[in-house]
Amino acid sequence: VIFDTGSGNLILPASDCHLPGCAPHRKYNPKASRSSSFVSNEKGEGSSDITFGTGQVSGDFYRDRLCIGSALCFDANFIAADKMTAEPFREIPFDGIMGLGFKDLSMGDGFNIVDDLA
Repeated sequence: VIFDTGSGNLILPASDCHLPGCAPHRKYNPKASRSSSFVSNEKGEGSSDITFGTGQVSGDFYRDRLCIGSALCFDANFIAADKMTAEPFREIPFDGIMGLGFKDLSMGDGFNIVDDLA
């Protein structure tokens, strides 16, 4: 993933995304995980559309076990994108976006990885 200080969510391409923006990337498959669950934010939303300066992603909210390295593992909420625009995502060399921005840039309570680590 690439680190982004201008967003507050972890976004990963989903296994059910077959659009050109997702095609070259490794994907998150919730069916392959025993700890995966579909979640909603405090507004009752279970999905979102996010527009960046150069592209757009859409996807569902999930919670699963996230490990950074082998020693740091925790449960995290994130977006599994089932739609990613071809530009710029088809050409970029990373498989997702890890938002490091403030909590108010995330989809809601529990969606900010930085807060989860604190």
